[in-house]
Formats: sequence, C-alpha cells, structure tokens
Amino acid sequence: MSLIHFLPGVVKELVRHVPDLALEITDWNGVKRDLPTISRRLLTRAGVEELTQAQKKSLSNFVHFTSRAPGDDRPSQEMNNAILKYYFAQLFVKEGVFIDLRNHHFLWKNDQLNFHPSGFWYQFSEPFRSGIVTLYRGFYRGNESLFEEGLARTGLLNRAWSGSEQNKIKTLFRSHFGESLEHPMSFNLKDFQESFLRIFQFLVEKKVRLSSEFMVFGIYLVTLYLTLEEGGYHHSVKAIFLEVDRLVTSPKEDQKE
Repeated sequence: MSLIHFLPGVVKELVRHVPDLALEITDWNGVKRDLPTISRRLLTRAGVEELTQAQKKSLSNFVHFTSRAPGDDRPSQEMNNAILKYYFAQLFVKEGVFIDLRNHHFLWKNDQLNFHPSGFWYQFSEPFRSGIVTLYRGFYRGNESLFEEGLARTGLLNRAWSGSEQNKIKTLFRSHFGESLEHPMSFNLKDFQESFLRIFQFLVEKKVRLSSEFMVFGIYLVTLYLTLEEGGYHHSVKAIFLEVDRLVTSPKEDQKE
C-alpha cells in the first residue's frame, strides 16, 4: 500500500494537486521520518504558538495573527497581494513556515492581513530554505550565479552535469517563472502543474531523487496557487518579492549572498 494512504487528511487532500511524477522521485524515507511529527502538529497544534512568536519578531509588517478562525472572506486584490507577500516572507524565517495558505485561514480587515494558521507547519533545513530564497533572489534580481546556486542548494541542479544539462534545468525554471519577471501574472494551478511536470520529467531522466522537503514545499506552493487562482487577479510578483526581500533582509545577511 502506498504511503500516501497514511498521510493526514489535509495533507492527502493537498498532495493530490502535486504531479504524480514528483511523488515518484521523492525520497519517501524522509516522508516517513516527518509523518509522525506532521500528524501530531495537525492534531494538537504543537509548536504553533512558538512559531507564531518567532514570526511576529520579523514579519509584523506582513501579517497579524488571530486566535480565532476568520472564516471565508471574499478575496480582494489587496488581500491576495498580502498573501503573496506573506508567502515569500515566511521563507526568510529559519524557525519554520506555516504551510497551509488557503483562503479560509485569512481575513482582510482594516488594511491588514489577519491569519489563523493551522497546525500544518514545517521547519525546512537551512540549506534548503536558503536555497529557495537564493533561487528567487537570483531570478528576480537577474543574477545568474545566485539563480544557479539556488537550484544547486535545493538539489535541482547537479554541478557534475554537462553545461547543456545545467542550462536545460535553468531554462525550464525560467519558463516556469515565466511572465512574472516583466509583467503582472495571474495564478493558474493547471499551468503550474504542467510547468512543473516538464521539470520533473527532466529530473527523472537524470535519476534525481528529491528530498521530502521538496514535497512539503510543493504543497506550500499548491496552497498559494489555490488561493490566488480563486481571486483571479494579476500580481506584480517581481516587485512583491523584491519588496519583501528588502524589508526582511538585513544588509549583513544580503552580503552573504
């Protein structure tokens, strides 16, 4: 029986949006190690308060945490822009990320994003977390070396590959980010799935095994796409990322990149 059957309900519901090919190349031993912890957090909300306090220290410009579930709120352009900012901002927090960004966890009130997180949170390893930030930073700043470094840190590019193979994975990711570099873009889950499928097809050819962290990150992306697709708005993704990067990165940290 597939390990997917043993995933907690909400995780199983979300992982079905991740391309099957991605699941085939996932390191399921890592999933097995993480599963008891994720299940306990979902059931008991263990660690939610601690992560909330950690995020309050650096993300107060982006989100206000609420103690009660806000219920459904009709998404607005401002609300969805704020959710996209929060998506990026969480990646700068070493203590962890609240994974479920679906709309029913948010409320837009008094020009403020209010968030009641579920117990589905995860602490990425530092190489993976910093790799994702470096990947985004390299792409949106137009810095080729940072872009390549981010792909390598997250296990998506192998320095031992030939130059043409390394260029292939970089081209696939540029295509995945697509119009977001120059123009406001809308979020469509089907397009996201098809774009990532092409990336996974290449990784299968190269016999790459992705860490369990990448599956969790994929679910994180899925929840963002589900929310922003519902709104149907166009978002200036590059400008939003660069604003978040400027607000949450200290000059000392920036120099490390």
